[in-house]
Amino acid sequence: MKQQLEKILQQVYNPLTKKSVLEDNLLVRIDEGEKHTLVLLSNGDKKWQLAIEAQLRTLASKEGIAPDSFKLRWETKTQSQGPVLRPQQSLPGVKHLVAVASGKGGVGKSTVAVNLAATLAQMGLRVGLLDADIYGPSVGKMLGLVGRQKVELRADRIQPLEKFGLKLMSFSFLIDENQPVVWRGPMLGKAIEQFLYDTDWGELDFLVIDLPPGTGDAQLSLAQLTQLDGAIIVTTPQSVALLDAGRAVAMFEQVGVPVLGVVENMSEFICSHCGKTNHIFSRGGGARLAAQSQSVLLGQVPLVEECMAASERGEIPVHKTKNRALAPVVAAFEHIARNLLSRLEQ
Repeated sequence: MKQQLEKILQQVYNPLTKKSVLEDNLLVRIDEGEKHTLVLLSNGDKKWQLAIEAQLRTLASKEGIAPDSFKLRWETKTQSQGPVLRPQQSLPGVKHLVAVASGKGGVGKSTVAVNLAATLAQMGLRVGLLDADIYGPSVGKMLGLVGRQKVELRADRIQPLEKFGLKLMSFSFLIDENQPVVWRGPMLGKAIEQFLYDTDWGELDFLVIDLPPGTGDAQLSLAQLTQLDGAIIVTTPQSVALLDAGRAVAMFEQVGVPVLGVVENMSEFICSHCGKTNHIFSRGGGARLAAQSQSVLLGQVPLVEECMAASERGEIPVHKTKNRALAPVVAAFEHIARNLLSRLEQ
């Protein structure tokens, strides 16, 4: 197992230097025994340690090594030994960095990210929106920016597109609409790093990051690359969605990212003809998930046919404030935005 662990460590990256932990000489030794113990160097930055441990256990699992079959121990590295382990810094110019995530696809995560960002902008805040779903970017289509877009470079900085009062960046702007992306994890992490640090975001009150579904490389890379204020977990009320959303909560806890709250999407269906409501996906799931994760329910978004139609047309539903059918959706996102601001103040 020692040789297997050493091989895996070649693929585990220091979040600050982007080199493997072996290249940065962070491995002190591997103590053999009933449970092998990896002794690594650290300066006590818990988030940094969790990011490395999450990589290691994920890779070990893929290699057929049970994640609980070995232990980690951290030893202190003094400042005089080099700057490798300095705590991560926040994204320059951005006050709040918030990820929108889910444990599975199909729960309307991108819809929540887009409308939340637009609602914050309508409140007078400076907002950017980063679509970090490299494999299935959908934010561009929802904003009427379908396929490859003209993205400018100035002084080697990517200039984000602007629409609906938002600064925007998505991988979909750089590729043709039907072009597949076949990348391994390290390439994915590098792309997210470039979108974060090589994009000229300017001064923002919020950068909302729409993550891909699941608990994979994109989530881990983001936790490694910058200090998030926290994550918003999107779920629908039914139990199968809650199972996956619970895994997303556990993943963020493992890498030291606080969960700011839960958004329950499709909480009820509102008929466009008679206005009656029906809980077609059960009810109360978002509140249960918030209680389990010791977080809060930021809000509930109803399922409205016109909301889907607006997104299909490349329009933001919360901008259609004169459309009476969308009034419950607009009110829901205003409620979520106010609760999010309150949570960040706390």
